[in-house]
Amino acid sequence: MARVGVAMVKRMRLVAILAAILTGCFGAPTASAQAPACGEAPLQGDRVALLIGNSAYNDWEWPSLKNAVNDIDLVCEAFKKAGIAPRIVRNADMAALEAALTRFAAEAAGAKSVILYYAGHGFEYGGRNWLVPMDAPPATRRADVEKRYLSIEAAVERVVPDGAFTLIFVDACRTAEPVVRIADVDTARGEAGSAPLGLLDIAQGAVFYSTAKGRPALDFAPVGSPVSPFAAAVVKELAIPGLEIGDYFKVVSREVYKRTHGMELGPQQPFHYGSWFEDYYLVEPPEIPARAMSTGAFRPFSAPPPPPSTAAIRGSTADPLADISLDRLGIEDEPLLIADVLSRHPAAKLVALADGGHPLAQQLVGYMFSLGVGVKKDVARARIYLEQSAAQAFPAGQQELAYLLLENDPSPADVRRAYELYVAASNAGFSKAKTHLAYQLTAGTFGPPDFARSQALYAEAAEKGHPAAIFALTFFPDTRAANLARLRALAEAGNPEGNHWLCEAHFADRTLAAAIEDCGVAARAGFAGSRAILAHAYASGTGVAADPREATHWAKLARDLPELRKDQRELIAGIGE
Repeated sequence: MARVGVAMVKRMRLVAILAAILTGCFGAPTASAQAPACGEAPLQGDRVALLIGNSAYNDWEWPSLKNAVNDIDLVCEAFKKAGIAPRIVRNADMAALEAALTRFAAEAAGAKSVILYYAGHGFEYGGRNWLVPMDAPPATRRADVEKRYLSIEAAVERVVPDGAFTLIFVDACRTAEPVVRIADVDTARGEAGSAPLGLLDIAQGAVFYSTAKGRPALDFAPVGSPVSPFAAAVVKELAIPGLEIGDYFKVVSREVYKRTHGMELGPQQPFHYGSWFEDYYLVEPPEIPARAMSTGAFRPFSAPPPPPSTAAIRGSTADPLADISLDRLGIEDEPLLIADVLSRHPAAKLVALADGGHPLAQQLVGYMFSLGVGVKKDVARARIYLEQSAAQAFPAGQQELAYLLLENDPSPADVRRAYELYVAASNAGFSKAKTHLAYQLTAGTFGPPDFARSQALYAEAAEKGHPAAIFALTFFPDTRAANLARLRALAEAGNPEGNHWLCEAHFADRTLAAAIEDCGVAARAGFAGSRAILAHAYASGTGVAADPREATHWAKLARDLPELRKDQRELIAGIGE
């Protein structure tokens, strides 16, 4: 782990957040009328969190972690503000951890979600993951592991009630160097010693690691920061209401990547996995009542409503969305763009702008309601806003509506209208519309496949910098080399989407060895396809030495992502199952 004045400092920091509210307080309450410090008040509600930070390790046996306690203090305030009841444990030895878990388990008995956040050293041994108490030694014997270190899996089992949603954040170094030495393990004879923190097995919930396997977790970024880049991003993005947990993970990961790109031990790439059946929010989306016009009977998709008036949002006031250009809309991933917009404008403000006739706000709000980003999911309401945006000939609204039409059991009339919308938005120069139209033309959605027209549209979108279009052009022999170079430039600029498409392109061309490092970067960044390709590579020994454990690791992470394509699920079928 990197630290000021030290070449590299291991900072094994587990962050396990079990989505719920922390209960009780450690230490007796004072007689003062002042409110108790964060993490010390009696726990109330059905969402609780246990925050554990170990900083004060002795420097001759363990690298100290200056910011671990600062991290949990910062996260505590953010959780409290979000309506999550937190409990804090600082610099705890084994006895203090055991006592804290016993108390927390009693307080969390009725919780519907539980969050565990640990910042400190940690490792894997014997198929289980362990956090390092303040009094733990750097070496031990096999028989003493359970006495000296705390099993994260056992902690989860103790404190999470049956049926509760479990959210675990792990902020710890996961470098290959052993954190703890198991003295009586003979690795020369093939016995497994300690290893970097591995995958945690949980039921209903998710795990969010601050860094990828084999990589350090930085204690600060930039140099001198009082908190880790992971904790800073967790808190920053928690200020955006209504991000479903999967979208929240994405924006936190991108923020950490941006903060650490270009640093000596960077970039740091958080990643997540898990399984949950219903949308889960750390901060619930606001309830925004629909206007009367939005609650009536719906027209069929093929019948757009009349254009709304734009007078309500015009006049002397400046346009609050003026900084969002069509070029940006045309190439940036929607979840990241929406998160950026919501960090500056509350959802209610965007809805008000949309109701007033702002075409960009209508497109943004339509997307938000269609997928439940920043607001409660409401596809019917999404359609109304997208119809209004498209009726004003706004290219992004036309493209988003066309997509919605094709995704909702379209009639022949809806398919024709989607084609017209895509063509209109494409003719207006909107890159995403060109890419979408090109794909549908190749797929034969609108008639016989038209590869020549498709390639021309991809080329136009690629000129504007749309990564998916650049990738598509690698399938055409006459444009492959130039567009592989474009993707390489994206990757070298710090955009892991470039690495992902390089991984996909070389896999498709059976030249995976040339991009195996790109697959690793993109897999660590959370791209489902790259995770599946990397699992296949380790299973088959393609471009990398065969390693069944690594294959199983990446296959599990890939399967946990709902966006994994059917063909990629088939690619990794049987790996680790």
